[in-house]
Amino acid sequence: MLRLAENEGAVHVLFAHNVHGDFYVEDGCCTSCDMPSTVAPELFSYAPDGHCYVSKQPSSAVEVRQMIKAFEVQDIGCIRYKGKNRLIQIKLVASGEGDQCDRLDQDLKVLINEVKRDRWD
Repeated sequence: MLRLAENEGAVHVLFAHNVHGDFYVEDGCCTSCDMPSTVAPELFSYAPDGHCYVSKQPSSAVEVRQMIKAFEVQDIGCIRYKGKNRLIQIKLVASGEGDQCDRLDQDLKVLINEVKRDRWD
């Protein structure tokens, strides 16, 4: 079954092996860098073709931190968040990964650019 997520009009196709939930890997985006599984091995698996996917949604604060760390170490932004949990969104924005959120309120969208500027200053 094809599952889609939408972000500002952009449609993201979820890789078919992702488990149901708010975190996902976009279809066709993975470069098999193996980085997400280095920081969150319990949350990611690999399909036979090498494409990574979210095999377990985080269920504790520790796993949420691991997932956010996976966002930070990924090569090209294949891991995305389509949920509405504001705390998770804030953490992703603060870590410089706000662009990977499919749904953000305007106040958090504004912060994305501020965080980027702060990181480059």
